[in-house]
Parts: sequence; C-alpha cells; structure tokens
Amino acid sequence: MGFKFSWLCDLLSGLEDSRIVKASTASKNLDPDTRVVARWFSQHGKRLHHKTTNSLAVLSGLFPEKRSDRVYWLQDASLARVVGRCLLLGSSRREELDRWRICGGTDLGQCIENVMRQAENHIPDGQEVTAEEVNTALDRIASRCKFSGPQVRRQHAAVDVEDALAPLYRRLSSRDAKWLTRMILKCYSPVIVPETFTLRSFHFLLPHLLLFQDSFDAALHTLSSEPIRHFPPHPEPGLARDLGTIAVQYLSPMTGVKIGRSEYYKARSIKHCCGLAGRRRMSLERKYDGEYCQIHIDIAKRPDSIQIFSKSGKDSTVDRAGIHPILRESLRIGERNCSFSRRCILEGELLVWSDKHGKIMDFHKLRKFISRSGTFIGTENDSP
Repeated sequence: MGFKFSWLCDLLSGLEDSRIVKASTASKNLDPDTRVVARWFSQHGKRLHHKTTNSLAVLSGLFPEKRSDRVYWLQDASLARVVGRCLLLGSSRREELDRWRICGGTDLGQCIENVMRQAENHIPDGQEVTAEEVNTALDRIASRCKFSGPQVRRQHAAVDVEDALAPLYRRLSSRDAKWLTRMILKCYSPVIVPETFTLRSFHFLLPHLLLFQDSFDAALHTLSSEPIRHFPPHPEPGLARDLGTIAVQYLSPMTGVKIGRSEYYKARSIKHCCGLAGRRRMSLERKYDGEYCQIHIDIAKRPDSIQIFSKSGKDSTVDRAGIHPILRESLRIGERNCSFSRRCILEGELLVWSDKHGKIMDFHKLRKFISRSGTFIGTENDSP
C-alpha cells in the first residue's frame, strides 16, 4: 500500500494551524511546532518504518527543497495552467485559480484548494494517493529537465507533465492538492518544518548522517547497513550516545556523495567573533569571493575520475569541465608522484584569474566561464 500522502499532509496542515498558537504567550514555554511533529510521529511511527514504506519518498515530501537534484521547470504560472487542464476547469474557475497573481493575496496552493473545495473529488477506499506515487511522478517530471542531477536525468522518460500529475490531482482532496502544489514549487511557506527535530524523530542518527553525507539516499542506505540497521530509532539518551559512538566506527566518506558542510555563523565584529569562538582552538583561512565547490576524485573511475558538487549539492561536473585539466595537473593525477593513492575529496573556491590585471576578478565574472547545465545565464549584456 505504501504511505498515504494524506498522512503527510496531516503534518503540514498541523504546522500551518499552529501558526496562530505561536502568537500566544504560552508558545514561549513550548514550541507548538515541536508538539505537532511529536504527535504525528507517535501516530505514524510504525508505518514510517514498515517495509512497505519508501522512506526516501516521505523525507523528500517533508523537505522538497533538499532535493536539489530534482528540477521540474515549473513555476507558478506554468503549474497553474497544468493544474487547470488536469482538473478540466472551466473559465470561471480558472479565473479564480489565477487569483494567486494578485499582489499580497493567497499563494497558488491556497487558490487550488479554494477552487477544488467547490467540488471535492470522490476518492474510493484503496485508491488514495501515496507518497511513493508522488515521488515517482516527480522523479519522472524532473528527468525531463536538463537542470536536474545526472542520476535523475538517467531515468529520462518521455512523460508529459499533465499525464504525470492528472492521476494525482484527480485523486486528492482540496487540502492535499494544496500541499502537492507547494511541494512541486519547493516552498511550504508560511509553514516551516522544524528540520532537526523532525529528522531526529524519524531516526536519532539521521541529522548526524546528513551532516556527514548530504543526501537522503546515502543516509538511508547507511541506516539500513550492518550493524546500524539493528539500532532502535529512538533510544534513551544514554544509549543513543553509546550507539552513536559505535556508528562512527562504520562511517567512511564516499566519493560521489557530497559531504555535508559545517554550520556557519556570521560575526558582526571582532569582539562578537571572539565571543563565538570562546576558548576553543580555531583555524583561520582567507576568504575568497568565489563559488564553493567540493571535488571528489576516484582514480579507479577513469576516465570519469573527477566529480564536482556545487554548494547546493548539485552535481556540476560537466559545467566545471574547464578546471579538470588544472586539477589533474596540480594533483599530478596519473603520475608516479600523485598527491594521493586512490581517492580524495577537496573543498575550494572557484575563482577567475586575470593575467592581464594580475589579480582575482570579481565574483560576477564567473558567469562568463561557468554554465548552468550547459546554459550561460545572464551573460548577454556583459562586456567582452
């Protein structure tokens, strides 16, 4: 059967309803969002860890913005047209759907709920939409877009967006259609899912694993590996510390999976900076105004031994092909005195150096040399 999409929407709607509670004085003592999430996991915990539930589908639904590898090429205007055709809306209801265009009004998701509420879909028992169905449909839609990650594009199917979404929208309630719309747009605003608490409620190790490997797929694979798969998802605090220590022994970085970045804080002054550092030992590095990249190299994967990830976690290897020769030369890849034996992971800033001016150029110069999935964006009016 899988995990019903309506159960996922129960959590999102609960968080939306808690916005009013947040404004009260009582919320200062207890975060209402935390209470909503805790109640939802206590209700659906067993289903979430059942063998018929696709955990990746559920997590992708809770945190759509983390799936940087999926790009749908759908914004409000285009999605509104698609949904209008999926629901076979007449002219008057299409006009009502287009009220999202009014500045300061409701968003597209809310407009879709308002329109569909006028004639709710009849959903027979056993025909409910599942999170797995939604995940599959979004994978298929994203596979069409060249801005999606290589793994997603590899599943490329000649699918029509309406053909993929119509079976979903026609089997959803108005409330659930609202959340599907916001999921596709990767914005649940004004709802904010409390990330760390939600991930920890799923499995106590999940927030830590995502700091280690910034990928739901990789983190879930680790949770299903030996001996971690035998760990209880919510142990007592003391046992959790011991199990965490054991888990560390079985973790090792993998090339091809982006390593999570540390959390960064911006200091307002030197005094504030020293206060943040406290008495800890700190390392200092010069900050270059470039574009972050994480470089994975596995010599055994020749000729495609280099893989480059952007700050968002997207695979940008092809777009940054221009620095591949420089990497091979500087690391002496393929030579006897190579800087490493088999694999390495590097972090750095991508910069433009001008031989003419003898200095590093401004950040905006990067766009002339780096494409986005083969497309140079915003360079039409740039000077030579």
